[in-house]
Amino acid sequence: MSYLNTFKSSLWRKAAFLVLLAWGWVGFADAQVKVRGKITDNSTGETLIGVNILEKDTGNGTITDLDGNYEITVSGPDALLIFSYTGYTTAIESVGNRTVIDLALAQSAQLLEQVVVVGYGVQRKKDLTGAISTVKGEDLAKLPTASVQQALQGKIPGVQVVTASGRPGDGAVVRIRGVGTLNDARPLYVVDGLIVDDINFLNSNDIENINVLKDASATAIYGARGANGVVLISTKRGKTGQASRISFSTYQGFQEVAKTIELTNAEEYAILSNEIIQNEVGGAPTFPDPASLGEGTNWQNEVFQVAPMQNYNVSFSGATETMSYNISGDYFDQEGILQGSRYRRLTIRANNEYNVKSAFKIGHNIAFINTKETTVPDVTGNTYRADPTVVGFVDGVYGNTSTRSSVGNPLAQLFYENDNLRNGVRLLGNVYADLTILKHFTFRSSFGVNVYREDFESFVPAFVVSAQQQRLVNGLSLSRAESTNWLWENTLTFQKDWGENLSLTVLGGVTSQNDDSEFLGASVQGLQYENEALRFINFSELDSRNVFNGASSWSILSYLFRVNTTLFQKYLLTASFRADGSSRFGKNNRYGYFPSFSLGWRVTEEAFMENQKLFSTLKVRGGWGQTGNDRIGNYESAAVIATGLWGVFGTGENLQTGALPLTLSNPDLKWESTTQSNFGVEMGFFKDKLTAEIDYYNRTTEDILWRVPIPLYVGLESPPLINAAQVSNKGIDLALNWRDNKGGFGYRISLVGSTIDNEVLRLSNGEEQFFAGGLGLGGQLGTITRAGLPVGSFYGYEVIGIFQNEGDLANFAKEGPEKLGDLIFKDQNNDGIITDKDRIVLGKSIPDYTFGFSVGADWKGFDLTIDFTGQAGNEIINSKKMARFNTPNFERSFLDRWTGEGTSTTEPRVTNSGHNYQFSSRFVEDGSFIALRNLQLSYSLPQSVLQKIRLTSLRFFVAGTNLKMWTKYTGYTPEIVNESGFESGIDRAVYPISKVYTFGLNASF
Repeated sequence: MSYLNTFKSSLWRKAAFLVLLAWGWVGFADAQVKVRGKITDNSTGETLIGVNILEKDTGNGTITDLDGNYEITVSGPDALLIFSYTGYTTAIESVGNRTVIDLALAQSAQLLEQVVVVGYGVQRKKDLTGAISTVKGEDLAKLPTASVQQALQGKIPGVQVVTASGRPGDGAVVRIRGVGTLNDARPLYVVDGLIVDDINFLNSNDIENINVLKDASATAIYGARGANGVVLISTKRGKTGQASRISFSTYQGFQEVAKTIELTNAEEYAILSNEIIQNEVGGAPTFPDPASLGEGTNWQNEVFQVAPMQNYNVSFSGATETMSYNISGDYFDQEGILQGSRYRRLTIRANNEYNVKSAFKIGHNIAFINTKETTVPDVTGNTYRADPTVVGFVDGVYGNTSTRSSVGNPLAQLFYENDNLRNGVRLLGNVYADLTILKHFTFRSSFGVNVYREDFESFVPAFVVSAQQQRLVNGLSLSRAESTNWLWENTLTFQKDWGENLSLTVLGGVTSQNDDSEFLGASVQGLQYENEALRFINFSELDSRNVFNGASSWSILSYLFRVNTTLFQKYLLTASFRADGSSRFGKNNRYGYFPSFSLGWRVTEEAFMENQKLFSTLKVRGGWGQTGNDRIGNYESAAVIATGLWGVFGTGENLQTGALPLTLSNPDLKWESTTQSNFGVEMGFFKDKLTAEIDYYNRTTEDILWRVPIPLYVGLESPPLINAAQVSNKGIDLALNWRDNKGGFGYRISLVGSTIDNEVLRLSNGEEQFFAGGLGLGGQLGTITRAGLPVGSFYGYEVIGIFQNEGDLANFAKEGPEKLGDLIFKDQNNDGIITDKDRIVLGKSIPDYTFGFSVGADWKGFDLTIDFTGQAGNEIINSKKMARFNTPNFERSFLDRWTGEGTSTTEPRVTNSGHNYQFSSRFVEDGSFIALRNLQLSYSLPQSVLQKIRLTSLRFFVAGTNLKMWTKYTGYTPEIVNESGFESGIDRAVYPISKVYTFGLNASF
């Protein structure tokens, strides 16, 4: 009975609780309010798509649909709604008794009023006095690529981005305003305040924006490392007023070689081979019946494959009053168009900030990156040269392609030499603290690290394809490289506004950076076991072990100062100064000093411009500054001594030990110094629907570091590095943008372009010229650097025709035993004989113009983007066409050869070597091009559908990259560049770039 009473009382208690809970739920439901409305632009009345609406102090939020409408259920009449949209003033509305809240947002940050990241701070774009360009992360993410640099192509005036290779995971070569050095011309990269050498490890999904500092007034705050320009990268963070959001994106795609080279087939190859025998030595033809060979083997089809690629990204972001966060994970996987090559990258990133007190906050930007790269030998050259009469692979046997030329079978190379794995692990990031002192002072201390470790293993088995392509014993190579780089920065900033009369920001700071690296490796031949699990150096049959080890370090200490002031909202001033002390330079020039200043005038703020209707924005600015370049080895100022050397000398002719200097010391070695002036005009028309930005720059680099040749009898391993040259770059940067929306149809047009005038002004130390650019045949060099010419100009003989008859042989100057059908070189000095003195400048690798053009449109959820890039005024040396050893395959242009008087005036008789393969204008081709770089079509579901499936956004897209290129160049790609200006523009058979086709989606909730 007691049990029954207990059960009844318990049952009554549960029933009462459920009744109370139901009343509470009803009461809560009664308190909820459903609010709807429409958001528009207060100046144009146009609807705004994607406006964030967030109930304050909750994670409850939504966005406007394609018609600017929204609907949200809030907790009650006391709820506050926060309306935020990029480029507009954030609005806060109390719900009260309203169920409909329509709102017209005011534009607060039009294009010229955006906040831009500059070195060690931010500025409003309208207050900038330097040449700085910005690209948004959302524009970069549209291109499916492992390289952030590639996504910058054609986006920024004055910035040349060249995809020099299609190898998986490879980046691009970036040059800002020409080539101002004879050494490494790469810009400085700064990721969330951390200075790094490259950004190949980044993925575009993590990037909020990229700001490129181009003139010295902007880059001088980076002193000794700013001469080649500075690229500032900000990764994504949680934003104030943003509801908690989970975002997911993915794409799948495939790649194929963008262009193949027109080569001869088996029949055509046999015909030309037979002619070579007749032209060079005479005798019976190699191929009695060329027609019977047919098409033969198309080696490009055999080697290049259609390769998949994929990407997955997920992120969690949001913000509250006490913290903001963005945590993301990204996986990228790309196979190469060369069989067996692959690149994989996993990135985990956490960017958080915590408001500990009203005047104190801490934060971190931390990323972990793991890369795995499977590499294969670069068989592009052998694919280009392989004999088309040979079958690549049949009945388990690889064909012998070295019978008539020194060319290995590329399929056999890919099969036997593809066991190469590079595994990289990187921890990159910084932690920082901001403390506000006395209201107007902010002290920031930031400590960052870049720790990297790379393991590499390469194994090649024993194999035999032919006498020239074989390995009799297997081989194993192992190596490990480690580096630790830390950067500690401390800055104090004073910022105060005195109404509209004066705004002043003063920055001072001290930074220090240190880098330590070490590598260790070993190699061996003749392993006992080829099984992967038993590949150890100790398990070797031969006494062929080789172990190598080395280490290096450098450090830099810097002091910096900058002042920014705005007077009456129209007069602008920026001045900066930085002092850098580096361990890389001589003790007599350890420190470098780099000042800059710039002025700006916002003309449209003047009273006399109030009634004019032409300009909505007009600003003129100009600046001057000095920067440096420290891209040299860590010990170039010190002498290097080799010890442990042995020699027989002395009266007793005994074996003696000793040492030998390999390089000389130079205690006076100092920075390359670049002085740059810049004048710019920024204009806006029709309420800034049309904007234009024009800059003229003049950049001169002095004390350029290079190795001056010395006599061989001195006995040094390499010439000393000295300050010995001066180079100038001048040009104009232009950016035009039009953006408008008519009745819900939005469209945008963008044009960027630059001119580049590069010239060597002086070579010091008695040197008149410098030759470089190996062409791969007989030690020939293809470039010259001399005062009055661009860096690395092409230098060779000018072809003016072909010896058609005996009269030509008698009347034209000759080099030696030229015959009928050979090239005629112009006798430039009219001395009756062809010598080295008749060589002239045949072209240059640096283009006169670079440009990008983009159009886009959006309507009812559909969005179309088309990007073009291009360059003009540069040439390319087709070096691979020159390098012939015996009888490799031919480009189809050889079919237009001279076979008798009048048969050709451009292509000589076919031979394998000799006069016709001297470097001449025959091998110089036009490098200009226009490329359809990107085409993307997307569709975003409307808000009415998203609400039903409980998503904030859902977008589908299809895209194509490198779809079409218009060029006269006959190689795989006209984008041939090298980090060294001496080597650029020489095509020695590059890894081809790929066409990429992708489809994917972006979703958030």
